[in-house]
This record gives sequence, C-alpha cells and structure tokens, in this order.
Amino acid sequence: MSSENHVKGLQRQEKILENQRILQELGLSEGKQKMANFPVVTSSRKRARYVKQTSQNTRKTVEVSRVSRRLKGEAPEEIMELDELLDQNDRLRQVESMAETRIQQENTKKEIDKLAEHISVPLTLASIGTTIWELGELYTGKGRSKYWSGRSCRYRHPYPIGFRATKAHFGNDYAMVIEKGPDGEGPVFTVQVNGTGTVFKGATPTGPWTEACKRSKSQGTRVSGPLFHGFSDLITMSLIQSLDGYDLASEPENEDA
Repeated sequence: MSSENHVKGLQRQEKILENQRILQELGLSEGKQKMANFPVVTSSRKRARYVKQTSQNTRKTVEVSRVSRRLKGEAPEEIMELDELLDQNDRLRQVESMAETRIQQENTKKEIDKLAEHISVPLTLASIGTTIWELGELYTGKGRSKYWSGRSCRYRHPYPIGFRATKAHFGNDYAMVIEKGPDGEGPVFTVQVNGTGTVFKGATPTGPWTEACKRSKSQGTRVSGPLFHGFSDLITMSLIQSLDGYDLASEPENEDA
C-alpha cells in the first residue's frame, strides 16, 4: 500500500508541475502572481477616509464654480427676455405672412389681367356678392387726384364717375352710385335703399354705408364701403385699369396749373 501511495503522489506531483508549465506558457501564472502581490484594502477606516477626502474635493469644486463672471473679468452673458423673444418671432412670422400674401396677390392679379379682355359688365363678384352694372368714366381734369382712393385702402385706384352697383344686405337692396362732386372737391358716393327716396351720401365709400347701417335693423353693425362697392376685388381693379384715360388719370397734377 505504501508503494502505491508513493506512486500516486508522484503522479499528482507531475500533474501539478504540468499544469504550472501550461499556465506559464499561457502567461496566467504571472498575472496571478501580480494579483496576489496587489495590496487589498479591507480596512473600513481607510475606506471611510477615502470617501471623506472625495467629499472635500467635491465641495472645493463647487465653491470655485460659484465665482461670478464679473469677478473672473469675463463679459456677462447676453440674456433675452421671453417676451422680447416672442415678439421677435411674431414679427418674423408677420413678415413671412405678408410676403406670402403679396406673392399670392401678384399671381392672382396676373391671372386676372389675362382674363380682363374677356370680362365685361354687368357681373356679380363672387367675393362679396356685389353686382356691378356700369363702370363709369375716369375723371382726368383738374383736381383728378381727389378722385383717387386713400392710401389706407387695400388697392390704390381712381373712382370712376357714373360707377353703379347693387348689393343685398340687412334684408334690403342697396344701389350704389358715384357722382361728380362740386368743383375743387372729390366725388360724391350715394347709397339708395330699396329704390325709394331714402338716399345716403358721403365723400367716401364708407360714409353713406355708415348711415345706412344706423338706419337698418342692425344699427350697431358697420361695414366697409370699398368692400361693398367691390373695390377690394382684383376683378374690379382690372376693369378700372382697362378704362380709357387711366394713364392720364394716374399722372400727378401740377399745382401751378
């Protein structure tokens, strides 16, 4: 039995040596030795000291970051108020919207100008429901600048004398006419109710319509005179521009003449 144990011991020793040789070839025995030599900190006291030191470093970092830009000699950051930013964005959107509207109007005007030769009165404007019966004639004499619309109107245009149109509103039928005014003055705008003797007059398209509103069932309502006359429609503008004497009516007047 002792001889057998001795043989087994030798065999086990040979296997151990063989395994160590294999580990050395793979480079594992050296790494294992290095890991064995690496100091392992197991003391709770040392670990607590390490955590405490880290906390102190963190506090120092925070304290340094609290120094203001002014104390550092740096320029202050530019801060834009929220209201100012919103106003700026609103202005940009308005500019973009106005540009898009202008482009649409120009494109629409081009299309209408192409059809101007084929359009004639009487016609009813789909945009407002006003029927234009007669365009009238443009005034080209002295004081012709007074026969033009104001700058606040949607379109700048001359008012033709003899212009006649009708529109149903407030349950009534209204007839609109533009007449020549006294010398040195502009045109006279009239609005007649239901073909009766009730006629309202004014120096602007809105003037007689304001009086018509006051006498209607909706006394608190107000309407746009240029809109109801059809002057806010590009079709009407194209028809007026096609009238004889438009270029002469558009020329500026000589005050000394």
